[in-house]
Amino acid sequence: MSLTYLKGMTWDHVRGLDCLVQSNDLLIEKCGISVTWDARSLLAFGDQHISEFYNDYDLMIIDHPHVPDAVHADAVIPFEDLATPSQLELLSKTSVGQSHHSYLYQGKHWALAIDTAAQVSAFRPDKADRSPVYWHEVFELAKKKQLLWAHKPVDAFSTFATLMAQKGKPLEGNAHFINQEMALEVLEFMVELAGLVPEFCATSNPIDIAEVLSGSDDFAYGVCMYGYSNYSRDGFRKKTLIYDDLPSFDGRATGSQLGGAGVAISSKSKNPKAAAEAAILLSMPEIQATTYGLGGGQPGNLVAWKDNVLNNASHNFFRNTLRTLENAWVRPRVLGWPDVQYQSSLVIHKCLIEKKVSKKDVEEIASNYQRYVKE
Repeated sequence: MSLTYLKGMTWDHVRGLDCLVQSNDLLIEKCGISVTWDARSLLAFGDQHISEFYNDYDLMIIDHPHVPDAVHADAVIPFEDLATPSQLELLSKTSVGQSHHSYLYQGKHWALAIDTAAQVSAFRPDKADRSPVYWHEVFELAKKKQLLWAHKPVDAFSTFATLMAQKGKPLEGNAHFINQEMALEVLEFMVELAGLVPEFCATSNPIDIAEVLSGSDDFAYGVCMYGYSNYSRDGFRKKTLIYDDLPSFDGRATGSQLGGAGVAISSKSKNPKAAAEAAILLSMPEIQATTYGLGGGQPGNLVAWKDNVLNNASHNFFRNTLRTLENAWVRPRVLGWPDVQYQSSLVIHKCLIEKKVSKKDVEEIASNYQRYVKE
């Protein structure tokens, strides 16, 4: 068989890189395409503009809030140009929650949901029986010094957005952006929680918290942390974590900020047809529920999330958190959103560090929409 060789960019973690490498042989077997992957840091995945690296790649693993910026930079090709309607319909039906539609912008899909995640909870099964279901339980555990909450700037913003959605006032992709009265209430809530968890949480992301929970015996719970099924797999770390739904005010686990990653086609690809074929296959159950999921990936496909083998390998990570994922809140896709998110995260983090919040802080967050959105 004559192989077609492509080059891709992903992010540097077992969940982002190893699963793709593990799937390459199956990709070769199914369609005769081999992809060599480079990887950038998790921070760059969240912050770096796609226009900075798309020139060198055929495929790119991207975060959905970056889609508008990538489209306006002419850095990506819509799948409507290369996939069949039946393929896109199948992926729409079999993606987790709104994962597939989170890459929809200006009526077209600019990436496919190869990976999905949302803010959930985790606990040590040797130290606890379950995760907290309600927020009042979170505070009780935090007062007992048993609980961790990652709130470095980007994660502080994620929790802020989650809580706004849970309170019935989600962030909007228009000039209204935030309900300032509710934002003040949510920030005061977060400041109170920040005062109860260890100081290192203010400089930690969900991976850092998972490392502490799985590597020491000092804490039993983590909340509002993006799920990483790797930590639910035996042998990945010293101790195994069990992931569960996000805490909420009504016990329904709604409003969690949707994350995950999509596979996009660079407009500079010399073989966009082959890139589309590889991207579509990587997003289908035959790879998602096998080599991708078993290789440490966190599939975006619902078939994989309900797969018995994957759930048995991860202490039911996927079944345990599916309700949260299916009820997640999706960030607006508007040009300039990554800058809105970044600048707002700095204000939110400042409040958490200083343990105080004012109406001026809320007004500053609100002003970021008009300042950075370009449409």
